[in-house]
Parts: sequence; structure tokens; C-alpha cells
Amino acid sequence: MHAILTTALLAVILATAWPSKGLSAEPVDEATRPKTSQDQGLNFRNSVPTAFDTVIIAANAADRARAQEILEIYRVLESDPSIANMRRYIASGYIQHNTVIPDGPEPLAMVFSSSVAQYPVAIDIHKVMVLGDWAMAHVNFRNLSSNNPNDLGIAAVDIYRYNADGKVIEHWDVLQGVPTHSANPNGMFLPVYDEE
Repeated sequence: MHAILTTALLAVILATAWPSKGLSAEPVDEATRPKTSQDQGLNFRNSVPTAFDTVIIAANAADRARAQEILEIYRVLESDPSIANMRRYIASGYIQHNTVIPDGPEPLAMVFSSSVAQYPVAIDIHKVMVLGDWAMAHVNFRNLSSNNPNDLGIAAVDIYRYNADGKVIEHWDVLQGVPTHSANPNGMFLPVYDEE
């Protein structure tokens, strides 16, 4: 109770000491009103390719083999993500850093099985990078929760750590909904850099 009163008192003091222009009853100046995304420069259509070659970045044969296995994992996730299939690639002590999926291969299988049973899930793997026991993939998860043929998907960077038995033991990800427009013409997935 003491913490709530202290917080409320602090809020009153700050509000009276530094009044906020954003909370005033004055009319909003139309010249400073936020503009649409197109007015702010987001006027390029975001290109989301579905036909492309996956870029694999690996220094040696062992890393290339692991990159191929990562491609297999995504193919299984989009077509037959059973618990048995997940256990082929994912260690029993699998540590999950995505905050909505519990640890272990079973929850991962259940999440994807639910989507695959209902929707035409597609996982576009744009880049895979492997360095020993560490791997990273740049992917687009499409139709995880809809039948929309125009679903732009969820862009992800997945980071994997492998154990000594060659199974994924730990996973991190960064996810972003794929927008329709962009402030540049480059798109989110394909490289456009040309060496001079």
C-alpha cells in the first residue's frame, strides 16, 4: 500500500511541476499532427519473395551439413511437426528463450502441429549461417494463423546452439510482422548489395 501511495504522490508532483503539452485541452495544430505512413516516407511496397535460393554461409563441410539439417528442421516444422520428428533434431533438455513456448521439444511440436493442422503453413528460409555449435537462420513464417493467400508472414531471426550430440539444445528468436510498406525499396529478405 505504501508503494502505491508513493507512486501516486510522485505522479501528482511531476504533473504539477512539469505540465505535459500532450495532456492539455488546447486544440491540436494540424501542421504537427502525425501523418500517414506514406506521408512519412513509407511509400515503397515491401517485396516478399516466395521463389528464391537459400543463402548458406558456412566455412567448412561440417557447418554446411549442419546448415542442411536446419533446412530439414524447417521442412518438418511446416509439414509434419510431430513430437517424434522434433526429438530427432531437438535435445530433451532443449532451452527455449521465446517467451510464449515452454522448454523441450514437445511444446515446439504442439505449437506447429496446431498451425499445420489448420493452415497452409509455409516457412521461407532465406539465409542460414553456421559456425560450429552456433547457427542462425533468417526466415519468413507464412500462414501460421490464417488461410490468407496474401499473408505476408512473420520475419524471424532464429539463433540455435547445438550440444555435443549434434542436437539443438537452446533457441532464441527475434520476430517482426512483415509490413506492407517500407521506407526503402530493398525488401526484408533478399540481399541487394553488389560488390564493386
